[in-house]
Amino acid sequence: MQAKLWKSLAVAVATTAIVSGTAAAQEAYPSQPIRIVSSQAVGGGVDALIRAIGNALAEKNGKGFIVEAKPGGNGLVALNTCANAKPDGYTICLVNTQYVLLPFLQTKPAYDPLKDFEPVTHLVTASLALGVSKSVGAKTLQELIAYSKANPGKLNYISLGAANPVDLGVEAVMRQHGLNWVPIPYKGAGDGMTAFAAGDVQLMFFTSLNVIASVNTGTGSIVFVTGDKKLPGFPNVPTLAETGLDNPAVGGIWFSLVAPPGTPKAIREKLAADINAVLKSPAIMKRAQDTGYELVGNTPDQFAAFLATEHKRSGAALQGKAKID
Repeated sequence: MQAKLWKSLAVAVATTAIVSGTAAAQEAYPSQPIRIVSSQAVGGGVDALIRAIGNALAEKNGKGFIVEAKPGGNGLVALNTCANAKPDGYTICLVNTQYVLLPFLQTKPAYDPLKDFEPVTHLVTASLALGVSKSVGAKTLQELIAYSKANPGKLNYISLGAANPVDLGVEAVMRQHGLNWVPIPYKGAGDGMTAFAAGDVQLMFFTSLNVIASVNTGTGSIVFVTGDKKLPGFPNVPTLAETGLDNPAVGGIWFSLVAPPGTPKAIREKLAADINAVLKSPAIMKRAQDTGYELVGNTPDQFAAFLATEHKRSGAALQGKAKID
């Protein structure tokens, strides 16, 4: 996959040298449907949100908007498709925090997140929460730690991939407290939540609203939330800092859009402006609130600056961590 992605990037850059980016930028944009290649499985909260954003954008510009789900490979399946696409603004890629994390975990990084794709806009961010099945009987992190140490290897958790912030957060908790939880792989949040509700897995470290939705059905409890804000309706659930777990590897999650290498900046700025206008609509603001995401929206330059900061933070958080390939 790494070699294929590098080859794809090389071809994309060569193509860009042949096709005039200036001419593409001067054409009326958009003049055809825009495709979002998503690294997320169908059925999760962000999948529903990105489709709602796409529909609103299609209404705004009068063109279609297609979401193509390509989960798997720690996001590389979607990125490879994006790298192979024409840099004309009609294919963009939905990435998340994993986009900057993965290269630090590879012996030979498949891509450079700051150089090999073009920034479009930062869409949303969300806190994560750790939910525990009621079968465990733990309602606090301390109780969960005590149970885990008394029953090593008995608890398992939803895994979304070695470079996913979900897995990295769980691993950080285990390392700090000397625990042994077993990863059970799932393609997306929807499948994982179903497994949690059925009792097939005992731990889920997902976006806060997903965890709240699960425990509100009586399937478990929440032991902490990332970030510095308390969960609405759960005043007794501590923030990460309040638990004493101060680890930069345990954070929230964000989702953003990048474009194939060589996509003209004028096109990316137009697309970002259109998306940001849509993000301010009451319907999208409500959908984001309902799915537990905080809307951001910014320019390509602002998103590039955010990526640089995230890249630096991730490098520090993952320093010394074993490679996954």
